[in-house]
This record gives sequence, structure tokens and C-alpha cells, in this order.
Amino acid sequence: MPIFAANHLRNFAAKLLAAGGFTQAEAEAIATSLLLSEVSGHGSHGLMRVREYLNDLKKGATISGATLRIPQETSNSVIADAQHGAGQVVMPALLDRLYAKLATQAVVTAAISNCGHIGRVGEWVERAAQAGYPGLLLVNDNGVAIHVAPPGGKQAVTSTNPLAFAVPLPDGEIFLADMSTSAIAFGKVRLARLSGDQVPHGCIQDADGAPTNDPEALFTKPAGSLLPMGGDQGYKGFALSMFIDLLVAGLSGGQTPPATAGTAYANNLVLTLWNPKFFAGLEHMQQQAQKYIDAIRASAPTQAEQPIRLPGDRASHLRRERESNGVPLSDGLWQDLLALAQSLGVTVEA
Repeated sequence: MPIFAANHLRNFAAKLLAAGGFTQAEAEAIATSLLLSEVSGHGSHGLMRVREYLNDLKKGATISGATLRIPQETSNSVIADAQHGAGQVVMPALLDRLYAKLATQAVVTAAISNCGHIGRVGEWVERAAQAGYPGLLLVNDNGVAIHVAPPGGKQAVTSTNPLAFAVPLPDGEIFLADMSTSAIAFGKVRLARLSGDQVPHGCIQDADGAPTNDPEALFTKPAGSLLPMGGDQGYKGFALSMFIDLLVAGLSGGQTPPATAGTAYANNLVLTLWNPKFFAGLEHMQQQAQKYIDAIRASAPTQAEQPIRLPGDRASHLRRERESNGVPLSDGLWQDLLALAQSLGVTVEA
């Protein structure tokens, strides 16, 4: 498994994206976001997405240079059409708009339709928490990307419908949870296929509804499907997925599954941020959060050699390690990036 300096990979990804049709500014913003996912151990939202984003650009699912169109706005809300702009460009602009509202508002919410893929959902609430604002982000795929079967069902009926939430902690730390409502993200299955790996048990099924570990099952015809997250056959996870579809499509103006014929793939989203100063205060939030986290970490583990691990611990550890020692990529992914570079005429630096 080759290992590369993080900055080297970021620059390489930016060159590929720019050569494929994104502006230089867009390419750098997207590459920076993808590298953050890669160093955090979320390869499903890392460099594997470069080819996908270029394909989206060719198909018109993402449009270079698109800007937010805002048909309705109040002092504490925004409804916008991203007009298929790149997600990593739309999201920072949206956060800035919401931060300005939070100067005078306790709670602000944005509902956005027709956005290019926003990448790792947790990145955006992480940014908000770093600015001192807890946040919740819900995303659906406009009824188009159908990969997840309902409990007891053979056929996929909805997308992975991810959500993320973050709370600011003392000393610039963040509590962050980022998850799909399927047992595994579709991107992780794609990455396993590209890397020649198997998928963990209980995550996918073949077209007949039989459990399988073979990622190829999702790419055959007829295709298999992802399973919903959670125990008891995934009823709780699927209920959460349905809530996300219903709320996000209903508020943003986007669609629930099944999308009408000819509908373009897009992310629709609802993002809510809170300003603690209008409630019990940021200091109180941080003190209570730290007390709670310290108590959890101090609780007795079932195995002494494996301390309690909280959401975000693995990503934080990998981020520090990979920024210092380099980022490993599977040989399958690296060869795919090399082939893409050759097709675009991009020189690969040693």
C-alpha cells in the first residue's frame, strides 16, 4: 500500500480536478476537502471521489461556476437552490451566511436543493463547532441515488441519507458524530470493490435478499442493496432515514424517492446551527460536555487493553498520524488515479 505526503496528494487531486474542467479555485477547495476526509480515515469520501466528481461535471450533475440562488430568506432562515454548484464551494458560502445571522439569532436553519455532492457531511458541522456553534446537518439525494433496502425487503428504495452533528468542546476540541443511516456508506462499498476487499458482515445483500460480503453484489444486474443501520433488522435506522428524506425534501423543495423521470442527481440538505450565547452560554455547554466526556472515558472497559472509544476518536488519531507520517492509499485506488491522470494529460510528480 503506497504512502504519500498529504500535501502531495492534495496538489495532485487539485491538478486532476482543474484539468477535468473545474476552475482552479473550485479544484483547490474540493481537493482540500477530499484530503481532509482521507487523512481522517474516511476514504469513502476521499480521493476516490475525484473521478466521480469529474463524471458529474461531464453529465451536468455538477456545474462549474454555479452560485446560490436564494428565493426566500428571513432573519433566521435561508432557502436556496445551489444550481448544481460544487458542494465544497456551496457549503462554506452557506456557513458564512448563517454565521452572519447568528450574531442576532439563537437558531438559524438553511434548506438547500440541487447541490453538488458535499463530501463528508461531518466536515461542515465540524467547521461550525470550531466557530462556537453546535450544528445538525441532514442530507438526502433528491430521490435519485437508490441503494438501501427497507427492513425485510429485497430491493433498494432510498439512499444512505447521512447526518452529522457537532458540539464545541473546551480548548478548540469538537465532539463530532457523522454517519449514514445505512449499515455502511455506499462509498465504502465502492472503495472495497476498488481495493479488492470484502464488506463486513451484515451490511449488504444480493439481489435475492441473501446476505453477502462481496461488494460486487451492488454492481451486478440486478443489483443487490445496502441494509439499514441498527439492530432489530434495521427498523430504527430506516425510520431515521425516512425522517431525513421527508424533512429534507419537504423543506428544501427537493424530492423524496422515487424521483420523477429525468431528475438529476443532487444533494438536498437541511442545516441548523445554534448560538449558545442566547441559551445557557457557550462556557456552560463546554463545561458540561467535558464533564460528561471525562466520566465516559473513566468508565470501566470490558477489556482493559481497549479503553473506551468515543465518536471521532479514530478520525482524530488518524488525522494526526497521517499528517505527520503520510497517507496510505490502496493500490487499486492509486492505479485508478494514475489512469485518470494519464487520460487528462496530468503529470504525476515523484
